[in-house]
Amino acid sequence: MIVDYRHYREVLSRIKRPMFAISNHSESNSSSQSLESYMSYGLGSGVNGKTVSQVPCSNMASRGSGLDACSNVGLMACSQCSLVKYCSGRCQRQHWSKHRLECEHPYLDPGWEPEWMAKNRQPSLSDSSFLPPSSSSEVYKNSGCPAYDCLQLEHNEGLDGLGKDSKICMTGEFNNTPSALQKVSDSLFPSISAAGDIRNLVETVNSLPSGFTGKLDILLNNSNTIVLNRMLVILCVLLTPGPSIEESAELAAHLMYSACLPETAASYMRYCVNIIYGDDLNDGEMSFQTALRTRGRGKLYSAQPAVSIKRPMEMFASTYGLAKALGSMKGVFHDPFYTDDRHKLLSTLKPAHRLALYHFWQTGILAPFSLDLKPFKSPNRLMFTPQGEWIGNISDVNPLHGWDVSAVRRTGIRTGIDPMGDILGCLFFHVKSELREFSMRVKELNINIHLLQYDSRLLSKGISIGVLPAFYDASFDRVDVGDMGDQIGVAESLADWGPLLNKKNDSSCLIMHSKKWHEESPASIARNNPRAVKILMERCKSVPSLKSQLKTFFKGPQSPSLVRLMASLDAFVDHERAFMEYLETQEAQSTGTSLGISLRHMNLVHPKRVGIPLHASSQKLPNLSKEEFYDLFTMGGADLTMRFAEFKCTTFP
Repeated sequence: MIVDYRHYREVLSRIKRPMFAISNHSESNSSSQSLESYMSYGLGSGVNGKTVSQVPCSNMASRGSGLDACSNVGLMACSQCSLVKYCSGRCQRQHWSKHRLECEHPYLDPGWEPEWMAKNRQPSLSDSSFLPPSSSSEVYKNSGCPAYDCLQLEHNEGLDGLGKDSKICMTGEFNNTPSALQKVSDSLFPSISAAGDIRNLVETVNSLPSGFTGKLDILLNNSNTIVLNRMLVILCVLLTPGPSIEESAELAAHLMYSACLPETAASYMRYCVNIIYGDDLNDGEMSFQTALRTRGRGKLYSAQPAVSIKRPMEMFASTYGLAKALGSMKGVFHDPFYTDDRHKLLSTLKPAHRLALYHFWQTGILAPFSLDLKPFKSPNRLMFTPQGEWIGNISDVNPLHGWDVSAVRRTGIRTGIDPMGDILGCLFFHVKSELREFSMRVKELNINIHLLQYDSRLLSKGISIGVLPAFYDASFDRVDVGDMGDQIGVAESLADWGPLLNKKNDSSCLIMHSKKWHEESPASIARNNPRAVKILMERCKSVPSLKSQLKTFFKGPQSPSLVRLMASLDAFVDHERAFMEYLETQEAQSTGTSLGISLRHMNLVHPKRVGIPLHASSQKLPNLSKEEFYDLFTMGGADLTMRFAEFKCTTFP
């Protein structure tokens, strides 16, 4: 038998290749490689601070008594759960004594039922609706739709916009009314608008067409000081020179979603905090301002009232230990009072996804299921109060919310993960990939990012009189006010921000969305219509073959199957007429006319509702397969009743 040792050496070198050598293709092919591409700060999640670019062998934590940890790449998935991978059958057998606790978990049973079903009792839910509420007032709330490109040059300016400078404003107004869940978390941190979401910022920059040579200024305003300063730290880690983009992207992903960090990564975050805020503000200063150099030609700016940064600085400089932080997080995630809320969410998911989410609740770390988490020894101080109390949601924390789950699946497949199993491992690589691409584009293009923390109505007036030098002309090509109309009214939102549209650009527009438009007429949507269940039952009973199944289907206290069906009914209801009536009652058209703007009949930035392609202007209802519906609405948390409206200029100089 002839043994080709050269072939085997080549295969082994690929499997055991140092992680820093496996980088993004756009970075490795760059003609201007910088020294930082070859340097390691040790900020990664892997062994010795290496970045994680492939799924590790699940036996990496232990290979038995006296043996070193396995450092190979996982090649074979567990056939039963698809959550873990191994480099060989030997490692799989050695790891079985540990893995069997996960592989035989009740959540992997397709017949698993929530506790209230098993005990045949009424569920005790903090929210009676089935899907996680996109209008809840939480810091890490469900945004209600996947991140979207606020510019959409292809559908608006087209080729003419490639060489022109553009200015975008993303702002919003938060709701000061705390929810029941928020009160449990000390009512410290009110909600954010989707317009002030870092995911929309990343998606907008990453969607810039090839050949874009103009300068892009993005103003992102969020009146929530905690959310704004978290974004500032994350962007500083990601965009300022120093570590490689690969390392920075991995750390930024953990800062967004993980409750703890590797010690070296936590130290670098503290270094970035010091870069941003310095030692202390001088007494008597009214405002805090900073301008940070990025990897490219642009800069990262921030301006806030001086008093606003004191609370975030207390968080970032806190000294509580890891045990205190994790104890607080788990106390929230596993609060017995919210058992039914957790089971409600888990009952919507496929078995492997159910266990993957539960694993995230247990560890608090977004990472491949196989990853050894021993290096994560420091709390992520962006996630906790100065006293070490968790500030996230109670029962419906799902990091997939706000992401395109279909794209998450594709990223997982490219990195060797089965998305039918470790869906949060797919998300880890997807978030990291999106942040890496974002950082590369900021490096290559001329992009300035301005983070402001002011009341949105006061900010619009300040911009109109030239308070901000970067926006001295008080003229934006896009203004995304998020769900501000739900907070202060549509007419008021238009009056504040409509005059700031660029009247020299016939593609400039104001984008808003509403999650509460149906509150005054609850029968406008199916899930709030008390007649919906009755109508559904009558129609189903008219089909003889369904009669026997319906007795068990509609029996029992809030059967997950029934509630899931009720939650999906709005996919088959056209709300457009009811939404237009809502805009009329909000005096949107009359206000727009007085301002020289009008409602677009065909949206060109975001479809009128989630689940419809932007180019399908005549399509009124989502036309999705069962799998697409699961990805977008069940796992992605999109809101079936959320509506978008766009307003364009009608008067030009």
